[in-house]
Amino acid sequence: MKNTPELSAIVDRIAQLKAQISDLTQEEGALKAALIESGLEAVNGSEHRAAISWTFKKTTDWRAIAEKFDPSRQLIAAHTSTGEPFATVRLFGRKQGA
Repeated sequence: MKNTPELSAIVDRIAQLKAQISDLTQEEGALKAALIESGLEAVNGSEHRAAISWTFKKTTDWRAIAEKFDPSRQLIAAHTSTGEPFATVRLFGRKQGA
């Protein structure tokens, strides 16, 4: 497929959106931090309510557990599957003059 002005415009628009999302995500993080630092359990806005709670995340290192049992490559291969292929779009800054 040939690169067209329309496709080039799509790439540039995606980059603009990603930059906006990054800025908004940073702002959201700062605002959430202010709520957390308030020490309150809930804060009411004029149209919304924020609840601040503390949770603990438990994770199990299943790989480390499995490695303790020293599984064979055949056992690992027998229980390994490959999903359907999917497309990934990544953006990079263009090199000058390219």
